[in-house]
Amino acid sequence: MANRTPTPPRMSRRGRYVLILIVGAIVLLSVLGWLVSLRTNYLWYDSVDFTTVFSTMMWTRIGLFGVFTFAMAAWTAVNLYLAWRFRPDTWPATAEQEGLERYRELISPKAGWWIAGVAVVVGIFAGMSAQGRWQTWLLFRSGGDFGWSDPVLGHDAGFYVFRLPFWEFLIGFGFAAVVVGILASLGAYYLYGALRFSGQGERMTNVARIHLSVLVALFLGLKAVAYYFDRFDFTTQQNEVTNIVGGGYTEMTALINAKNALIWVSVIAAVVILVFSWGFTRSLALPGAALGLVVVTAIAAGGIYPAVVRNFQVEPNRPQREGPYAQHTMDGTRFAFDMNNLEQETYSVASSPDAEQLEEDTGTVPYTRLIDPFIVSDTFTQRQQPRSFYDFNDKLDIDRYTYTDDEGEEVTQDFVVGVRELNPSQLTGEQQDWTVRHTVYTHGWGFVAAPTGRNCAGGPYFMNGVMRSGEAEAGQCEATDDFLEVEWPQIYYGLLNNDYAIVGVPEGETPREYDRPADITVSTEDSGDPEAEEIGSDRYTTYQGGGGVEVDTLSRRLLYAWEFQEPRFLLSDRLNEESQLMYNRNVRDRVEAVAPFLTVETDPYPAVVDDEIVWIVDGYTTANNFPYSDRVNLAEATNDTYSGQGVASQAADEVNYMRSSVKAVVNAYDGSVDLYEFDQEDPILGAWNEIYGGDLVIPKEETPAELAEHFRYPQDLFKVQRDILQRYHVEESRTFIEGGEAWATPDDPSQGSSISQPAYYVFAQYPTQEQSYFQLTSTYTPRNRENALASLMTGYYDENGDPQLVIYDVAGGDDQSVGQVHQIITSTTEVAEELRLFQQQGTTVEWGNLLALPVGDGILYMEPMYLRRQSGGEGTTLPLLRRVAVSYGGYVGYAEGFEEAISSVVDQYVSGAPTAVEEIEEEPGEDPGEATGEQDPADEPEDEPTTEAPVEEPPEVAEAIEDVLAAQEAYEEAQSGGSNEEIGRALDDLFAALDNLEAARAAAGDE
Repeated sequence: MANRTPTPPRMSRRGRYVLILIVGAIVLLSVLGWLVSLRTNYLWYDSVDFTTVFSTMMWTRIGLFGVFTFAMAAWTAVNLYLAWRFRPDTWPATAEQEGLERYRELISPKAGWWIAGVAVVVGIFAGMSAQGRWQTWLLFRSGGDFGWSDPVLGHDAGFYVFRLPFWEFLIGFGFAAVVVGILASLGAYYLYGALRFSGQGERMTNVARIHLSVLVALFLGLKAVAYYFDRFDFTTQQNEVTNIVGGGYTEMTALINAKNALIWVSVIAAVVILVFSWGFTRSLALPGAALGLVVVTAIAAGGIYPAVVRNFQVEPNRPQREGPYAQHTMDGTRFAFDMNNLEQETYSVASSPDAEQLEEDTGTVPYTRLIDPFIVSDTFTQRQQPRSFYDFNDKLDIDRYTYTDDEGEEVTQDFVVGVRELNPSQLTGEQQDWTVRHTVYTHGWGFVAAPTGRNCAGGPYFMNGVMRSGEAEAGQCEATDDFLEVEWPQIYYGLLNNDYAIVGVPEGETPREYDRPADITVSTEDSGDPEAEEIGSDRYTTYQGGGGVEVDTLSRRLLYAWEFQEPRFLLSDRLNEESQLMYNRNVRDRVEAVAPFLTVETDPYPAVVDDEIVWIVDGYTTANNFPYSDRVNLAEATNDTYSGQGVASQAADEVNYMRSSVKAVVNAYDGSVDLYEFDQEDPILGAWNEIYGGDLVIPKEETPAELAEHFRYPQDLFKVQRDILQRYHVEESRTFIEGGEAWATPDDPSQGSSISQPAYYVFAQYPTQEQSYFQLTSTYTPRNRENALASLMTGYYDENGDPQLVIYDVAGGDDQSVGQVHQIITSTTEVAEELRLFQQQGTTVEWGNLLALPVGDGILYMEPMYLRRQSGGEGTTLPLLRRVAVSYGGYVGYAEGFEEAISSVVDQYVSGAPTAVEEIEEEPGEDPGEATGEQDPADEPEDEPTTEAPVEEPPEVAEAIEDVLAAQEAYEEAQSGGSNEEIGRALDDLFAALDNLEAARAAAGDE
């Protein structure tokens, strides 16, 4: 009896029903969840009036999915049908074929269903891949020209950015389709015996040979097309010789000729295989030779020949061979990163600049910023935090305002600004209850501002958004009236609170949203809020805007109960016919959602515009396939001290085109988003605006003047440009390739780790500027010479609102880098002594951002020093601005205030005193007398140590020293067993004693 293949056990009918039910439930829940998300997303876009963005995205994705699913499914079905239709009527009786018999018996009765099923599955996978290319397709359809052509192949950059990516996607899709066709046909032919690997006779039927040969020829034809488009990729690939983007000598001579040769070889090979397919010969030698020719040509022309050219022609003569191509990349990079109009000026610095210029300067020195926005965030929080759940961002912002002062004069100055947000992570205990967290604690309150140049008792002087306890004395480092009017000070949208909030109550009901303490005096009265009501010691309000999604019906509550997986949307009585749901409340998330084509600035900043608090967010258009433009990693180029500490981090995306094209404005009260056009020449923004109907962005000429006054040179773009210009500031390609004049961005001297110093905003007048501008600045050092200053870089908007980028090459003089200046400052006798004293006391010293500003014929360096002490009763530390260090022409001024430090520098210069560097060199750990070979008998060491003041000290200095020692002892005693308040008072007394000692020494020196 012949052995029969055992029949596998069959599932029972009940089992099949259960399996179908489970699979159906999974599919239903997945589809239902997708539909719910689709609906809630539409409702959110409708709440911000950007439904066009949502509908365009969805319909494009659906369209691409449908087209490419159908195309791949149809192609797969045709190939499978042909293989099944032309199957042999019989097949050899071999063990191989007998093993396939049961599969033929399973498939043949329902071959059409099997073919359709396989085709649909393959098509769905293809469609899912294609729908992710919706942006590529839209730009292909609507993209225009840049007005800049690659200098070798002559195509406008628009071809590379808009059209080439979609052509390459189509070619890739074609390859995938051909491979699927080959695999599907091979499988079907093998199943039905048209292709076999054992037995006598022909291994392949004529139909199978023709079918598979046509598919292979089609693959080679596509390969010829791919080789044609590969030539354009040379303009955007990395040059191995110069390590920059853009084809060099090897690519544009050897490799491009190799691609041309491969095009013809692939076409010839395709024709040969087609000839073979029609039976002119049954030998596989001819098609094998054709395929071998393609492989050999690819290895020889595409690998060996270029390697020979690179090693024997290019490497020995890099500047000559690569120079013209490097120049192409230099020009393309400057254009792509909006540096085509970069100005480069020479700033001549005197070896001994006249320090008296500091007192005469009117464009920079009077506006020098003292308050560091990164350090004083804790001070803002502690002094303007009437409740623990209020918080300020870890890094505050700098903006400028023009206002009328008490004397009736119009003043323009910089301010440290921030908004008092509600931080959900600071809610405790019962405040974390779902109802309380999402319906009571819904918003923050107030726009707070302090001038950057005013030091009040070591901290900021608050001029706006003050919250003061009724017991506190008005006017102590706080203005009693705001200099800005704000209609709605409530902050519903910001950076710290991304919880969803449910707002709105029926008319006539008691407000339930916590607004602010009622027992706190405020300088901003929102008298326009008719719904506010004081209950006990707190003030409650009801949201009056329209920034949320209406959840006034049971169906919408059901939608969001599913979306947020929260049944209390259905069970809570806090939802009513007036309810609105606010979510996506982080301003960066909102801008990214309404403009998905933008790369969003990592540091949005608040401003008061037309009596409303808004967030201004810079939006960038980027690309990674601009011809002959070098690439930058956004995360690396924008990383500095602030990254991850109050400032978001950019994604690690590689880009080689970046423009500041949009100024997005998000209202802090109602969450509305407006996109204002900024770069009118950017073709990427123009394409997206056309894609979304032509009115996605507000034309630049319609930007309100009051809003435009708060636009500032964008930080991320500036940092990217700063990174690029380390190499690309040179004009000549030979110098560029040799790298002898390359620069480096200095490390932040205030940090203990190697991290780039942040660029800083200042209101200053730089050389060649006719007035003071609000500008973003930074410095460079020569590469491998970190102690020297190479240049200054500044970016600003001129009086017409146009961006300007200027580099000032520092020539002459002996100016040091910011790191070197910091070392000089901390090495001076007076500073070093105080630093040792602070270290002994356990007091934390924090240096603010070291500014380098060109003044006269020298560089003014200014660095504030903050000390942290315990804040009474809170157990947290507050930074207090206690000293200001100034360096100019080698002289160092170190005093309690900026003006005093400037005066010290001027006095030293006028008196002809030695510079700080000279003093340090003369006193390497020794007394001045020892350095000169002379020694005063009074300086000889005594037999026993003593704590008494030296005999040579004047009486008033000796007395001041005794006061310092006594204050230090009292401080140490307070630390060992006193309260936080006692420690704070003791430290204040010590600071006062140190100030008195400094004054006594200065008076003694004058005498």
